[in-house]
Amino acid sequence: MNGHLSHVVTVSVFAALGLALVLMALLAHRRSSKLPTIGQLVRAALGRRSVQVLLVLAWWWVGWHFFAAGG
Repeated sequence: MNGHLSHVVTVSVFAALGLALVLMALLAHRRSSKLPTIGQLVRAALGRRSVQVLLVLAWWWVGWHFFAAGG
C-alpha cells in the first residue's frame, strides 16, 4: 500500500508542476505580461556555461539509466 501512495504523490506532484508550467506559459503570452516566455527562459539559461554542463550531465544520466543499463 505504501508503494501505491508514493506513486500517487509522485504523479500528483509532476501533474501540478506541468499544470503550473502551462499556466505560466499562457500568462507569459498576454500583452501586458512581464513574465518571460519559455523560449526566452531557455535561451537565457543556455547562455550560461554551468547550465550547459548540467544539461549534458543530466542527458548522460538519463541515457545511462534508461538506455544503456536496460540491455
